[in-house]
Amino acid sequence: MKKNIQKIPKDIYAKLETIDNNEIVVGCAIKFKANELISGKLAHLGIELNSDGLQIPTEIIPSENQGKYSDRNVNGFEIIRKDLPKETHYNSIESPNWGDSYNGTHTVNLPYKKYPRDFQPPRELEILTTCNDTQPGLTDYVIAFQIKEVLDKTNNDFEDRLFENLNILQENTGSLGVESSNIPMVDYIQSLNVSWEILPPGTLEDTIERLFQGKTPTIQQKDVTTERYKFFLSLNLKKLVYGSSGFRRYFGALLEDNLVVFENIEYGNAIYILFDDWEQLSLLSRLDLMSGRFGTSFERIIHTDGWEEKVKNVVEERQKES
Repeated sequence: MKKNIQKIPKDIYAKLETIDNNEIVVGCAIKFKANELISGKLAHLGIELNSDGLQIPTEIIPSENQGKYSDRNVNGFEIIRKDLPKETHYNSIESPNWGDSYNGTHTVNLPYKKYPRDFQPPRELEILTTCNDTQPGLTDYVIAFQIKEVLDKTNNDFEDRLFENLNILQENTGSLGVESSNIPMVDYIQSLNVSWEILPPGTLEDTIERLFQGKTPTIQQKDVTTERYKFFLSLNLKKLVYGSSGFRRYFGALLEDNLVVFENIEYGNAIYILFDDWEQLSLLSRLDLMSGRFGTSFERIIHTDGWEEKVKNVVEERQKES
């Protein structure tokens, strides 16, 4: 799994805008295959699957070995204050008297300069975990995770704390997410569920109405929807696919039962061609989808010049193979 993020992703900012409450937590729900858990994928969090079912702690401080931010969480870290003048420090060495240690030694203090350091103590944040169904024999297990710290969007250090907490979650689960602090963890699973509609193509107006469910789309959302609607029709689709979950709005073209050209209207920077298990793949965040765990189950094409032809070429090749 990808260890760290270098900046807060746009989809996290988009989710924050949908949360009216100023107090949020970093957390998410993730679906794991049983064989992943049996092989020890989450053993570092004390989560194991055996003949008695899923063994899951209610909370745990993640191991320092999981990555940079997990290490800081346990051991703290130093900040080099380059905004301050360098200070003189000394290294002490034993030097031989008269050039020969036979004559004894004496201590010499060698001066050197370095910037001051501020030590940041460890926060020792815990990861809360829960699972609604831990019985043995299931094919999949949905586990909810939450960093045990409430963050206030109005605080000056909000983005710094958010960034660190997201990285702790990423290092230990491979996924990211934020939720309102007043939402129970058991409700995180709703973020994995999308209400799907697979319908014959209607008019553009019908499509916009259905996709945004009566809400007024922004000009950008309407422009993207119009462009994709026209493009999807050009692919000789069987059905249009609509989906929504929270702030996510999905729009795609079902070409074959195992071939969907798909996009999240909220992002609009890439189109995905999904193959087998498209309904499950479409629920993943871009970070999860690009993690490398899903192999050749999809193609991702950025909306640069010529993207339409690239999509058509991939679709044609896939249809020839089927």
